[in-house]
Amino acid sequence: MDHESDQQFSLHWTGATPKTVLLIKKANDKKVDSALTSISRWLHKEYPQINIVLEPPVFRQFHKDLPFVCTIPPGAHSEYSRVVDFVVTLGGDGTFLHVSSLFQKKAPPIIPFSMGTLGFLLPFNVSDFQEQLRRVIEGSAKLLPRMRLMYSKYKADGALDENGLLNITNEACIHRGTYPHLTTISCYLNEHLLTTSVGDGIIVGTPTGSTAYSLSAGGPIVHPLVSSMIVSPVCPRSLSFRPLMLPSSSTVKLQVHKQSRGRATAYIDGRDCGELLQGECIEIKKSPYPLMCVNRDDMAAGWALDINQLLKFNRTFSYPHETLFGDHGPNSGE
Repeated sequence: MDHESDQQFSLHWTGATPKTVLLIKKANDKKVDSALTSISRWLHKEYPQINIVLEPPVFRQFHKDLPFVCTIPPGAHSEYSRVVDFVVTLGGDGTFLHVSSLFQKKAPPIIPFSMGTLGFLLPFNVSDFQEQLRRVIEGSAKLLPRMRLMYSKYKADGALDENGLLNITNEACIHRGTYPHLTTISCYLNEHLLTTSVGDGIIVGTPTGSTAYSLSAGGPIVHPLVSSMIVSPVCPRSLSFRPLMLPSSSTVKLQVHKQSRGRATAYIDGRDCGELLQGECIEIKKSPYPLMCVNRDDMAAGWALDINQLLKFNRTFSYPHETLFGDHGPNSGE
């Protein structure tokens, strides 16, 4: 990869072409299944030297129709990092997040095709897969580095939880979950107490995650190239607890207060990571392993288009005829 500016990277392969591609698909979707079959056959015809890898359940589903594909044994996740040169995702944002969980350290370039519900993280339509995959394989694609966070969990005595360190793409969250009482959470910034909150929970997110759970909790929309961390309260009892943006060099610790009436549950990118008892905490800081995502050449225009078309940014509801430009659109006659 060549660094062109603070805004983007260019992809270049050290060899002639990449050797191995991993195809990740959304489950139980016939359109996605059809797209995976088309892409696999096209790759095998146009680039027969490239190995096509599927996850074990997908391999069992397709290996009779696609006898040239291969797989990695279940549980051998470290092999993905060793052999895969780039990843193709077919699905929604959840499919993209699944790729992040497969590469807990350095991840290969990811080219995401939108075949899900929203697809805010997915800039490409699957109908353009031939052109976009050629750009990746020939090393002419632009890459967007998406910052990740690193999560660790500590017991009340300060001992590190046995699950170790995990990388986060969207957010980490402490939430009261199914417990009836509000949870009291102490939030520390670089070992200094920032605040103690009584409420449903607290979210610590990335710029990528700013359009996910944090946004629903009232957090800001942050451009993915703004290196920062977001702290957003979830239904706090105090109305003065507003979302914060912190430098990406920060270390945030969320601790269930020893006198909290309720317990809490830790979540990473929506996945349940276990219960937190009083005195236990999670620590979050910037990960050294960002996700390098294939993106449009004009990143600024693409991001503006996405928040308008997908999130309906600042869209009014009173006048159905109104365009993205309000009543002064290009065809308004003024």
